[in-house]
Amino acid sequence: MIDRQSILKQYGTFIDSEGVFLKTLDQIIQAERNYDVQVTAFLTPDLTYMFSQLVKAHTDLLIDIIGVFKGAERNRLVIRPEFADAVDPNEMLALIEIQYNQKFNQLAHKDALGALMSLGIKRSKIGDIVVFDGGFQVAVDKSLLEYFVSQVDKIGRAGVRIQVKAFDEAKEVERAYQNKFGTVKSLRLDSLIAMGYNLSRQEAQNLIESEQVKVNFAVCDRSDYTPKREDMISVRGYGRLIIDEILGVTKKDRIRVSLRVMTR
Repeated sequence: MIDRQSILKQYGTFIDSEGVFLKTLDQIIQAERNYDVQVTAFLTPDLTYMFSQLVKAHTDLLIDIIGVFKGAERNRLVIRPEFADAVDPNEMLALIEIQYNQKFNQLAHKDALGALMSLGIKRSKIGDIVVFDGGFQVAVDKSLLEYFVSQVDKIGRAGVRIQVKAFDEAKEVERAYQNKFGTVKSLRLDSLIAMGYNLSRQEAQNLIESEQVKVNFAVCDRSDYTPKREDMISVRGYGRLIIDEILGVTKKDRIRVSLRVMTR
């Protein structure tokens, strides 16, 4: 059983100005109390991870993470009792494609997001935005689909055309990264950050102690924490890295590690 006050005390730093954290917490409590199905807004990766862990640890509810793009960062959660059927993603999500003539205009992610939010739409109603040559694909709340399609005809000075796309037409989310190989004395968080970003151990420890480091989207302030393979480490101002492989031990007893370091 979830204790709301206890959760607020433990996770109060997640409270946001839009009220997404509090609303989602109340939805989970309601689903547990009334045995009904609750669908959240689009959540940031840290909230998705935190609420998923919370539901699994403190309730008997099931949780489905629903997005449009493979590897989506912004997802909606479906929180439901075991006897409830899964929710069809087509009932809650839609995919729109916005195209423009790039011969005369060059638009970026922020331009598309700004245009959609200028309609008075909250960020939590919009999922991932994937940029491609001459356009964008955007995951949106299904309830606002017609509004988006009827209202968006320009982004900046560029005239645009909007189409509704099927989910199987969603483009790949491109995240560039480079492989980095090296050795560390131990699989401590500070050692891996130092290796990944060519920092000293002290610089890495300072970042960790100032709560600028997250492991799987949750703040981690322990330099001696030992991440696992495939854990994602986010460092504010530097980017993200993923532990790809542990490759063995050298003759000098150092651990050989392969990291995937995100470049954008």
